[in-house]
Amino acid sequence: MARRAVLVKTPGDATIADVVENLDHPIEYVRRILEKLERCRRAHGDAQVRIGVLGRAECPNYLIEYITEDLKSGQKSIHPDAAYSGSTHRELAPKHIEEARNWSSEEMNITAVSALIGRLRSRAS
Repeated sequence: MARRAVLVKTPGDATIADVVENLDHPIEYVRRILEKLERCRRAHGDAQVRIGVLGRAECPNYLIEYITEDLKSGQKSIHPDAAYSGSTHRELAPKHIEEARNWSSEEMNITAVSALIGRLRSRAS
């Protein structure tokens, strides 16, 4: 039986690793995020993810970002790639990206997400 959606405020600095135990289908959720991170990395050379801290705890929305570095100054800049629904993994309208309070202050890079899915899969076997 499906669980009822629970609207909660996730801690403002939460990452996927922090909420993985609350996810409905953790392996599939993380796998789909990893897919989006790989696409972003191919397009921009880098990728990271922040989760939504307002909304459904069992499948939070997420924001894929990439980092660029100015070669002269060494200054790094974070750029949003796209925001996605945590339940459907479909891209959300750009207006969702702009609402900063929706997103965790902490991110996970593609390497950390790959390691997380590895741990989840090894636990499942």
